[in-house]
This record gives sequence, structure tokens and C-alpha cells, in this order.
Amino acid sequence: MGMLRIGPESGSEVWVGRERELSLAQTALTRLARGTGSVLRLAGEPGIGKTSLLTITARAAAGRGYQVFHAVADQLSHQLPLSVLLACLGVRQRPDDPSRAEITQTLVGQPPAFPATGSALAAVAEMLVSLVGDLCAAGPTVLIVDDAHWMDEASTVVWRRLAASVEHLPLLLVAAHSQDPSRPARTPANAGRGHEHLLSLVPLDEAEVSQLLAGLLGAPPGPTLSRWSGAAVGNPLYLRELADVLVREDLVQVVAGHADLRDDDDRIPPALTAALTSRLGLVPDAGDVLRTAALLGTEFTVTDLSVVLGRPVRVLADVVQRAVTARILAGSGERMTFCHPLIRQALYDAVALPLRRALHLDLARELAAAAAEPLTVAHQLVAAGGVENRWVPDWLQRSAHALADADPGLTVRLLRAQLGQLPAQDPHQASLSVALARSLQLLGRWEEAADRAREALASSTGLDAYGELHWLLIRALNNSGKTDEAELILRQVLTRQAIPEPWRGRLLGTLALISRAGAGGSNEAEILAGEALDAGRRSGDDCAIAGASVVLSLTRSDRRDHPAALRYAEQALTALVGHPDHPELEMFALHCRVVSLQNMARWREADRVLRLSREIRRRAHDVAAGSIGVTEAMLYYWLGRWDEALTALSPVADDPCGPCYPGLHRGGPALLRRGVTALIAVRRDDRALAEAHLRSDPDVPADRSTDEDSEGFLLAARAVHAEQQGEPERGAALLATMLQHRPDSGAGPHHPWLADLIRMASAGTDSSTVTAALELTRVWAEAEETPGRAATMRQRCVGLATEDPEPLRTAAQHYRSAGPRTELAATLEDLAVVLAGRGATDECRAAATEAIDLYTRVGATWDVRRTEARLRGRGVRRGVSGPRAARPVSGWAALTATERRVAVLVAEGRSTPEIAAAMLLTRRTVQTHISRALHKLGLRSRNQIAREALRNAGSR
Repeated sequence: MGMLRIGPESGSEVWVGRERELSLAQTALTRLARGTGSVLRLAGEPGIGKTSLLTITARAAAGRGYQVFHAVADQLSHQLPLSVLLACLGVRQRPDDPSRAEITQTLVGQPPAFPATGSALAAVAEMLVSLVGDLCAAGPTVLIVDDAHWMDEASTVVWRRLAASVEHLPLLLVAAHSQDPSRPARTPANAGRGHEHLLSLVPLDEAEVSQLLAGLLGAPPGPTLSRWSGAAVGNPLYLRELADVLVREDLVQVVAGHADLRDDDDRIPPALTAALTSRLGLVPDAGDVLRTAALLGTEFTVTDLSVVLGRPVRVLADVVQRAVTARILAGSGERMTFCHPLIRQALYDAVALPLRRALHLDLARELAAAAAEPLTVAHQLVAAGGVENRWVPDWLQRSAHALADADPGLTVRLLRAQLGQLPAQDPHQASLSVALARSLQLLGRWEEAADRAREALASSTGLDAYGELHWLLIRALNNSGKTDEAELILRQVLTRQAIPEPWRGRLLGTLALISRAGAGGSNEAEILAGEALDAGRRSGDDCAIAGASVVLSLTRSDRRDHPAALRYAEQALTALVGHPDHPELEMFALHCRVVSLQNMARWREADRVLRLSREIRRRAHDVAAGSIGVTEAMLYYWLGRWDEALTALSPVADDPCGPCYPGLHRGGPALLRRGVTALIAVRRDDRALAEAHLRSDPDVPADRSTDEDSEGFLLAARAVHAEQQGEPERGAALLATMLQHRPDSGAGPHHPWLADLIRMASAGTDSSTVTAALELTRVWAEAEETPGRAATMRQRCVGLATEDPEPLRTAAQHYRSAGPRTELAATLEDLAVVLAGRGATDECRAAATEAIDLYTRVGATWDVRRTEARLRGRGVRRGVSGPRAARPVSGWAALTATERRVAVLVAEGRSTPEIAAAMLLTRRTVQTHISRALHKLGLRSRNQIAREALRNAGSR
């Protein structure tokens, strides 16, 4: 048997696994070369390899010649607004750079931690965004932040703003966050899109552990070492520490090509235990403290340790600090952790199993009595191996709600075990069954939640639990797409059973929402919602009041009484103040408020409401995430923010038989997702994407009516596609199906598409369809209690049908001031065509130029071609007569009119947000124009643009 040298080659670096993460990082770096950025968020426990992955990414980026900026956040970062990004971008370290010097100058005179709401902070934030934009204009840029969980709030806000722009900039954002391994990971709502990735670094698997140890020890591990390396739980840092101990203490040998421990035993080898726990000798009086800490887990709080030992924190402070100095314990945020799991394992295994379980149960009881975090108590109960104790049902009854919010999976495990041990008539059965159904719903396990609620209902005798269980059952059925079954149960229960008032109000409100989305329609929904509102007011149940108000907002919107719809939406939001445990209902109310403002043509206010709803969104999940996606998509489409509309639709379910959304009938969300995506793709002339979404509808049960607004998008997409194929008659025929939908039918508004119908019908000389469409615009406009969106569309349609420019001018002016750029562009196109027919060439060209500029901003290639074709049909070509000179590809003359105007505003010292506001553009679009200008001018910074603009002032 030959003995081999132990350990890796001198100076070598051992790296295994993480192929997926490395591949995504390489893909992100490749995207940068094409001018498209990405966001990578690394999450994992300490030592899992996040910093190593950041280092490899930074080296690869630098190797490609990219600009790389790096910072490490720490606990002090919270106290210093923007400190992380200031450090990352080297603001104070580069006084020679004008942009950084300007930021530093702004900070001069401010105290070290100036107020987070101060104007100076806002100014610096904008300057940092502009600085990153300038860096991206100069070349691909990578920003890396390690320990980003310590990032200050202001830096986080700026980081999110940058993340929203990466698709249009050569910018890669990489942040590493530590994650408590004892708690479930929660995926951010925006993770998983094409340019955003959450990389949860999981422990190395068995093969990767073997590969890493082979690299560290010079040979693959033998059976004994493989068994005990499992105590490092696949953590690369722990494995490296283990290998260091083995080599340093000469505890391993290589025999027959495998590195293994010298002692072959089922227990942790005494020599290894002795080596790892030798540090305990540095704190000889800490034995009982550390053994108790080991029972609390790999991580624990000093407060919990104080509770179970019955000693004040001040008494424990010295022992704990000496354990930290000896590298037995380490601080991890607000918690303490064992530096190496094997140290904790050795202490833990020293206690006999029966005694250990008894101690866990005692610890759980003491922690519960001290009102410790429910999750901490729950972990002790699980470790005890059972919950047969008289105090546990009472504690679960009190704590299940909070425990489920922290870890629904663990809650389900405990509740199932407890309910399996309780007698059938135990008074805790009903409340714990409710808690179990709720926990299953938090996990999205709707079928199991419904089954549990049914089982509990079969044995429940308490009316209050009976009402809540029905509430949970209906919610589970609705979210699993079984809306018909939910409706049947609701009607039976509300007719036959005596339900307590709070739950009766909630159930009536839910039935009202389902009824409106199904065959019942607005009339029945309004009656049911009125009863729900009365029941909620009698019982003082804010949730019932809010639910009823949401439905009443929808039914008033169906009747075109938008002010009343807005009042009910705001009533719902007011009722939910102080009730953060109903985020989905808040999102539904928010949807109603935004749609009402949109229908009243208060576009900018609707946009502001959405932007200010971050806290509600943070609390919302499941169906609510899709609900707000529907709301955003419709608003952003009309505001001309098409990329944001497509992004907003990503969480919307594709299932045509999925859950009900507020304001949308059954199947509506799936149709809206397809319709909006298809319409944008058609108008952008993206044929592959358009064809993918214009294929035959998914199977929707014949007895279900779809929401006409979402169906309208898909019909419009098909009609525009037909027009694009040279078949306007077929397009008009498709849109003509909307003529049957009138305001008194309770259908969604189809008036936004009537101008398209008139345009296509006119192209096919179908005067009867034009007349019918024009009459329908009158009906929709007159149905509005207060003149709003339909009234303006009426003006546009009258001008288009009669070729009268004055109503079109009025509509265009309204759209220009209100904000919906998509409707403004189309109205200006129609105005240009009408003016061309009247020989008003100059005004025609001005309107056409403005329309085409708006179309160009959103990438509406087809609309640009259609506008030019319609004008050519009336003898007008944009620009001067005669052959067009080719535009130069570089220099000042190569800039478009919009790019020149942006350059002039840059020269005036305007910030990106100021330019965006002045030109009615998004900041992202402004930055795109700046990047293009820099490329054409061969420049690298905004300051150089300013000098070039001043030099060419006479040639504008």
C-alpha cells in the first residue's frame, strides 16, 4: 500500500459544481456585448460559494474588457444612505472624473448620514443613475455587490431602478444575499424573466462533495470520510475547514487511491472530534452554554439561549464573546451560528437520544412560555420527535397564523401530527383544521387545502369555524380553477345554512364576484354585493365591506358610472387600512381604482397610484400577482409603455379556466395575456411572436363568457394582422363582432377599437359598418355619467368618419395632455390623413411626423408603414419633394431630430428624468437616445455630448 502526499498542488484553486450558475453568468456577459443587460441575484447560506462566484464573474468580465465595479455591504451600510452604490462606483475615489466630482460636490456640507428623504439624497440618486448611464454609453458595465442583504434602503431603490432598465442597456447587475438556511427561500416576483435570474446556491451534492475533497486532499474520499463529510451539509467553506483540520492534524491517509480517516467507526472519529472541539478548551466554563446552544440549532439567538438557561443576557455575554474569539461561534446578522457544523454535531451527539428529545420538548415549552418566535418553538417540537403534550394544542392554536406566515411547510407538518393525535371531539380540532387549510393555501397546494376544508366541515360543529372553513374552501376551489363548484357550494350554503354574520358577508361578496364573472352578470352581482355590504356593516367586518365594495365598483364600471366605481374602490381600500393580512383583496381594490381612473381619462393619476402601491404588492402573492399584472398591462399598453406591459403580464396565468380576477370574466386573464402580446407583436411586425399568439384559442368551456376587454385585444390583434396582410375587409369583419356589445349589456368597453373598425371599413368602402360604428360611439359616450374616455373616442371617430379635422384636433389635444400616447399616435395619424385630403400639407406633415415619432419610440414598425402608405394614397410624402438624401451614419448630421433635441437638453444641464418629463418619454427611452447619440458621435460621456451640441448650435 503506497502512501501519497495529502493536499492540493501548491497555490492551486479548487472549484467544483455550479455549472448552471456559471453558465448563466457567462450568458449574461455575452448579452452585454450585444448591448442587452441582465440582473443576477445570488442567494444562499454563508460559505456556500457566493463570493467565489462573484469573483469568477468579475474576472471573466474584466477579461472581456468590460468595466467592473465592486462593493461589499456591511452592517454599517444601513446607517449611510447610498453608501453602497457610492462605494461601488468609486465616487469618492475618482475626484478626477467630472461626473463623480459633481456627486461629491453635492454631498459636501451634508452630515455623514444625511436624511434619507432629503433633497440632496434625491439629487445624488439621480446623478448615480445618470453616471451608470454614461458608463453604459462608454461600454459594457458590470456592478457587483456582495452581502447585499446589508445594502441601505436608498441604494436598494436605485439598484431596482437600474434593474428595470437593463434590457435596454449594456449593464449587468450582480448581488449576493445571505439566506438563513433554516428558513424557506421566497422567490421575488420579478425573478425568472429572460433578463432576471435568482440563483439559489444549494449545498453541493454527494458527487460534488467528493470532487471538492479530492481536490483539497489529493485523492477522492474513502467510505468513512464520505460518511462524516455529510456533517458539512455540502457547504464548500465547511468542507475546506474540515480538510484543513484533517491535513493539519494528520488524521487522514491515502490508501489504494482514496483519502480516508485513520479510524473506521460509525461515530464521529474521536480524533476529528478532538481536533474540531479543541477550541472548547479556550472557554472551559462554557460547556453547558454551548451544549444548550447546540440543542437550539446550528443558528440561535442569545435571547433564546438566555430564556432556556434562565440567565440574563449580560451574564452570558462574556461567555458568548469568548466563544466567538475562539472561533466556536460567529455572529450572523442578529443570530449566532456555530463556526463549523461538526462542532455543533459533536456537542449534540454527546447527549443521549432519549434525553435529547426530552430536552427539546422542555426547551420548546420554555421558549413558548417566554413568547419566543413561533418558528423557534416549532423547530424544537420537531426535534422532540412528537407533540404529545397538553400545552402544545393551546400554543398551536395561538401561534399557527404567525407560524404559517414564517414557514407554512413546517406548520403543515406540525398541524398534521397534532390533529392525528387529538380525539375527534377535542375542542382544538376546528381551529387547528382551519389553520391547516390556511397553511396549505399559503403553499399554493389548493387541492389539498380544499380536501382538508371538506374533511373539517364534515366534523365541524361550531358555526364560526363552519363559516371560516367554507371561506377557505371557496378560495381554494376558485384558485384551482374550480369556480363552478365554488359557486354551487356558495349558493347551497347561503340558502340552507345559518352562517355567522362576518362570514356570511364575506361569502356573499365572493359569490357576487363569481356571479359577475359567470352567467349571473352585473345585475345579480350588484344585488349580492349590496347584501354583503349590509352584512359587513352590521358585523363590523372590514373584510366583508371591502369585498362587497370591490364588486360594486366593478358593477358600476359596467354601467359606465366611473365616479361611483372610483368611490367604491376607494371605500374598499379605506376599509382595509390596518388589515395587512388581506393583500389580495387590497390588490383587487387597487385594480378597480386604477381602471376607474383610466376610464375617467385620468391616466397619469392611474399610473401614480400603481407606482405608489409597492407595499401592497410586497404583501400580495398567488392570484394577486397576476391580478396586478393584468391591471398594469392594460394601463401600460395605452400609455405607450409596451415593454413594461409585456413584463407585467409574466405572472398572469395561461390557464383559460384558472381563477377569477377582478374586472375580468372567466378565461379573461389568459386571453388578455395572449391579446396584448399578440397586438404589440403585430404592430412591431414581430411575425414569429405574433403567429405564436394568434393561433387558435385555448379550450374554454362553451358556457363561459370571456371578458370583452381582454377579448378585444386579441380581436384587434387579428384585425390589424389581416390589415397588415392587405385584407382590411377581413379585419373590419373581425372587429364588427364588437358592434353587438352595448353599455347596457354589461359588456366590457369596446369603444377603444371602434376607430380601427372605421379605418378598416372605410378602406373597404363599407359605409354601413362605418355608420353602425359611429352610432355605437355615441351610445358609449352618452352612457358615461361623466364624460371620459368614451367621449374622447367619439370625437376621434366622428372626425375620421366625416373627415373633419376639428374633432380630431380636439381629441389629439386631450390625449396629449392626458397621457395615453398609444391613442395620441393613432389620432395624429388619422388627423394627418384627413388633412392630406384637404390639401393642408404642412399641418399634415407635422401631425404625421409627431405620430411616426411616437410609433418609433415603441417600435411600432407596422404603424409607421401604414401611416406613410395612407399618406401616399392621398399624394403626400413626408419630407421635401424629390429624392431623399441618404442620412449620414456618423457625426452630428447622423442624429435624428429626437436625438438632437435630447442632446440639446443634455447641453442645458438637464438630468435624464428632466429630459424624460420634458419630452414625455420614459427615462429608459431617453437613455437609449443618449446611447445612440454617443455611438453616432463617437463620444463617451454626456459632457462631450454637451460640447458637441454647443458647437453645432447653428446647425440645429
